[in-house]
Amino acid sequence: MPGAPVTLDRVTKTHRLGDGSRLTAANDVSLTLTAGRRTAFVGASGSGKSTLLHLIGAIDRPDSGTITVGDQEITRLSAPRLADFRAGVGFVFQQFHLLPALSLLDNVCAPLIGRHVPDRRDRGLEMLDAVGLAHRAKALPSHLSGGQQQRVAIARALVVRPRLLLADEPTGNLDSVTANEILDLLEDLHDRYDTTIVLATHDPEVAATCDEVIRSTDGRAERVDAVGVLTYAPRRAN
Repeated sequence: MPGAPVTLDRVTKTHRLGDGSRLTAANDVSLTLTAGRRTAFVGASGSGKSTLLHLIGAIDRPDSGTITVGDQEITRLSAPRLADFRAGVGFVFQQFHLLPALSLLDNVCAPLIGRHVPDRRDRGLEMLDAVGLAHRAKALPSHLSGGQQQRVAIARALVVRPRLLLADEPTGNLDSVTANEILDLLEDLHDRYDTTIVLATHDPEVAATCDEVIRSTDGRAERVDAVGVLTYAPRRAN
């Protein structure tokens, strides 16, 4: 199944801070992300890049504007249909969030619990094999390195066969060598499964591995090339 296109139309999101003030994390953002490509949201901490990722994945809702993923306008979905949408999106985070008491295979298969997937364990083994860890299927997460745990997290994200994979600082906790291995893995899996991949990162070297780069600054978003030359500006409100 080909990756899903993503369109944000005049999306705004604010967060209330502890002192009662409000932070605009997304400010009238209009972007279209091409299906089947790898896109990086770059920017400093607090620039809004993770907020954009959470909005696209329906982890959070915008205050205004619309977001369309594939043929679904997710900003109009009811709570049950939003849950169904999220169940079909792959999520990878900086923290691996593996369940320590479960084997690697059971961790990978966890998103399939409650679904009618008769070949659940076979699919889990397929994903572990795709990330090079099928031979460790019975191991516990504590027996793995950080890079290996991130590989398992990626396998878990892909086991639902998503059209969209979202990754928030997927190399942030890894050394440079392991980070490069994870980026190579994401590239290989992207080519193999034709998934639309959107990741958030503060690292320009990570961003340079993607097909397109979106720079987030104070809630604004601009399409740039890998070295930061501005090539696109979002539509402003009239």
